[in-house]
Amino acid sequence: MLNLSETALRQLDADALTALLRAAPGTDSFKALWPVVAERETVDLPLVEALFDALDVGGDEVYRAWLDEQAKESAPTPMGLWLTACIREHLGEDALALPVWEVITGADGYGLPGEALLALARVQGRLVQPDAAYVSLRQALRLGIPDVDFWTRADRFYQRLSRKHPAPGQPLKVAVVGSSTTTFFAACLRMVAVRDGFAPTVYEGPYGAWRQEILDPDSGLYAFKPNVTVIATHGRDAALPAFAGEGEAPVEADAQLVDDFKNLWSLLLERCPCTVLQFAFDLPVPESGGALSASDPAGRIRRLRGLNEALRREAPAGVTLMDLEALAAAAPGKWSDARQWLMHKQHPAMAALPPLADACQSLIRAAMGAAKKVLVLDLDNTLWGGVIGEDGLAGIRVGPPHADGEAFVMLQYYARELKERGVLLAVCSKNNEADALLPFEQHEGMVLGLDDFAAFVANWEDKPANLRRIAEELNLGLESFVFVDDSPVERARVRRELPEVAVPELGSDPARYVEILDRGRWFEALSLSGEDRTRAAAYRAEATRRELASTATDVNAFLRQLRMRVSHGPFNENNLARVAQLVGKTNQFNLTTRRHSMEVLERFASSSTAWTQAFSLKDAYGDSGLVGVVVATLGGEKVWEVDTFLMSCRVIGRGLADYMAATLLRAARDNGVTRVTGLYIPTEKNAMVADFYFRYGFAARLDPAEQIRAGAPRHFVFEVQKQELPTVPDGLFEVVTAS
Repeated sequence: MLNLSETALRQLDADALTALLRAAPGTDSFKALWPVVAERETVDLPLVEALFDALDVGGDEVYRAWLDEQAKESAPTPMGLWLTACIREHLGEDALALPVWEVITGADGYGLPGEALLALARVQGRLVQPDAAYVSLRQALRLGIPDVDFWTRADRFYQRLSRKHPAPGQPLKVAVVGSSTTTFFAACLRMVAVRDGFAPTVYEGPYGAWRQEILDPDSGLYAFKPNVTVIATHGRDAALPAFAGEGEAPVEADAQLVDDFKNLWSLLLERCPCTVLQFAFDLPVPESGGALSASDPAGRIRRLRGLNEALRREAPAGVTLMDLEALAAAAPGKWSDARQWLMHKQHPAMAALPPLADACQSLIRAAMGAAKKVLVLDLDNTLWGGVIGEDGLAGIRVGPPHADGEAFVMLQYYARELKERGVLLAVCSKNNEADALLPFEQHEGMVLGLDDFAAFVANWEDKPANLRRIAEELNLGLESFVFVDDSPVERARVRRELPEVAVPELGSDPARYVEILDRGRWFEALSLSGEDRTRAAAYRAEATRRELASTATDVNAFLRQLRMRVSHGPFNENNLARVAQLVGKTNQFNLTTRRHSMEVLERFASSSTAWTQAFSLKDAYGDSGLVGVVVATLGGEKVWEVDTFLMSCRVIGRGLADYMAATLLRAARDNGVTRVTGLYIPTEKNAMVADFYFRYGFAARLDPAEQIRAGAPRHFVFEVQKQELPTVPDGLFEVVTAS
């Protein structure tokens, strides 16, 4: 290699340079190739790795001064800066590496934002800057290429950092039990949770012992007490032959297998109320039975599909079947690897683990109340082709005969389908408002209409400011938003200023917009209620209420104009699914943010020692549906403890919280209760209810040491038989039904 001239070396591509370094490692090779590599405009990680591997072989002590000089004089190219940062790290000079990585991560054109941000996080961690390190790590996970190598490297760093500095974010405990090797899957699962703002802890059950973990009451699974349990089974666990033999009864055998799963689920939920993600059976590849296996009732593929359908049908509340067949179809040639199975009992294959973990995490988000709720859309070159303010109504492309026009229509159909199951749509566009409205009002190719949007903002202000305005208007946190914009500049600005907003990297091809948006799985849900289907209309009605409120001079007078009708009663089979949904996702007006499973809620409903109440609200402008939940349990003789008190943010400010509190305390008095105790557990999102109990006459009963501890639960008490009960102003509500 050293016989080649520098000119000849410059003519080689990255692969050839990497091969030379691998063939002749050592410091001489490093020195010869350094100037050639540093001038390259494209960062190539295998080449960087090979260069520093060569240096490690030769030893760098003699060349420290030379390395220092190269770092100072390196070419200001992407590769030159990258190598400079790597040299500083290599020499243990993290304080000098830090500003270089900051320059790299703050600029465009490097092509590896995830890798650069992970390197920045690593340096910040060593310099004992944990808060900054976690911010960089989460950005790295959002922008990095989701492959196993990247995520496992990120996971190793996260585990080192979190041992010394606990991660910020919502705590999350996930147990993984299964019939194959789960180590790499657990690492990927941890990283998608960190990416989404959680502080995760993952428990891995012993290899292949998932049944034992569920059956044994003293297992590590139950000691861990997870929020979510992932049962990672696969098609081999059904142990089916290619075709059932003559005289065999596959229907009865399959029914027995389904019953076995039902019994295990029931036992798990009874001992450890949690959300269960059960992997459905995937299909064998290759399959000796060919097409007949899918068509013959005795065929393995047909039986596996039948088993999956039966498991979905029989799964109780709290158990969700994950469609592995669909995931495998989306990863052709990557889902299964015979060698990995034979050598390491790894299934699915390593390449399939990131999308599998991402699919799991989308359901975990839903279970933990962190699913996205709002899709915010740009207009020009996002919902239609062209610029309405310049091209005019006739010049924009929406629908046929333009191929890209049809692609924009595909996105509109996708958005409308999301709206129909409860996702709110909003517009955030740099445009004159009159121009922005024109296509919705007059263009026949548009699928979406103005009444599909809960918020519509078109002006020339910056988009982060407008997103904040939309969040305030909808009374939702920005962490509930997904922002879709064709402009890479706007996407980068929103990511930088509003990191809590999800921003898909949309690319430049409108035909792929839907695919890219769908890949994020932002809007997964574990159930679908009537309130979901009418949510957009409810928010439009709320806009009308706000207009009315802006002209009112007296709050109670305004509320009386709404002609509100409240109905409430105990949990029952008709309202329990919606109650579970509210308990699972309400964050802001939620005193404890306890996430009860359906099974636990059913136990509350049937218990003689629990008082439950579900509140629904209608008014002159619409039906808000079931929006409030209260659970009180017996905490001692004649003492009620408030386990859950929550209300949908859609009805905040309408006096319903006053009515709910008064109803709770009145019911306590009617039941001979002498004392009601309450608990406020602070979270990042529920600060609005910090003074809730004080407003209704509760007294704090914390000891001083606990009271001053940041984030500590706060305890309150109301002496029911001694204190005056809170009331609601006359005429504010018409009570339709009560119990």
